[in-house]
Amino acid sequence: MTKIELVELKKTYPGSHQPVLNHLSLEIHSGELVALLGPSGSGKSTILKLITGLESPDEGQILFDGKSILPVAPNKRGAILMFQKAYLFPFLNVEENIGFGLKVQGANPETIRAEVKKMLNLIGLPGVKKRKPSQLSGGEQQRIALARALILQPKSMLLDEPLSSLDTEVRVNLQEAIRRIQQELGITTILVTHDLNEAMGMSDRTALLINGQVAAIDQPMKLFTKPPTQSSARFVGVSTFFKGNLANGVLTTDFGKLSVNTNGHHAESALFAIRPEHIRVQTEPEINTLQGVVTDCMYRGEYIEYQVEIQSLTVRARVPMPAPVIPHGENIYVYFPPEKLFEVSQQ
Repeated sequence: MTKIELVELKKTYPGSHQPVLNHLSLEIHSGELVALLGPSGSGKSTILKLITGLESPDEGQILFDGKSILPVAPNKRGAILMFQKAYLFPFLNVEENIGFGLKVQGANPETIRAEVKKMLNLIGLPGVKKRKPSQLSGGEQQRIALARALILQPKSMLLDEPLSSLDTEVRVNLQEAIRRIQQELGITTILVTHDLNEAMGMSDRTALLINGQVAAIDQPMKLFTKPPTQSSARFVGVSTFFKGNLANGVLTTDFGKLSVNTNGHHAESALFAIRPEHIRVQTEPEINTLQGVVTDCMYRGEYIEYQVEIQSLTVRARVPMPAPVIPHGENIYVYFPPEKLFEVSQQ
């Protein structure tokens, strides 16, 4: 198992004035899976390219177990990169594809056959060794690509959206398989994804990249429920923010007063947020309700999403089924539970 440290990495591509990585630092603990989440251009794939040696940083260091890998040739770093496509050799069968790396290294045929058998059992495809890639589904091809990478016993596994082209059911099954295999082998893994659910479901920790820096990193549940900054909150689906003056556990905003949990915080000006699934709508006022007008009501399967205008503020509330369909233009009260309102920094 390998500890990976990214230290003050900076990278600017030719022709661009804006660095894609701007003094980014990140530590991936030995044996953990960290998901890199963020908008396009935030530097997620660039990090993988720098680790594998496909690109070089302008500044900074990349350490494996405290030692720099930048002077090490790409094929000697022990970092295996998996892409969206499996890129299997079409003229080789499954057994030959998986064992290709060992063959290049000069391993004897008996060792290769034994290791390939072990890998096929690990990925749950023990009976396909003589098939050609064209005879496999997309999900099976990605499993074979995974086995081909793991048979070389790399120090780290780097996954660049390897499941994005697959159907939902296949994708979910492969998420579970990759996570199981990663935990079983204890291999340090970095997953790049645009999919919030995928990042949350697979990772030990999720790092959110914005503008070439780590905006937030935490365990998935903590990052999802209480992101630390306004920008990270928006990325994980939070759209309702209240800015106001805070005193004695009461936030005074332009829309009304709200009770909040402050944990001893005494700053006068503060910004609070709340997730849409924690907001409720009701017909009667009470503490921590604000009056508004329904502008939209959408059935989303497991919940109904209400869009409510509270003066100049648009609030989206997701109420689990069964929930009433409220007509457009109806006056209602929106309830914001004090324990679900959390403070964020204005970044």
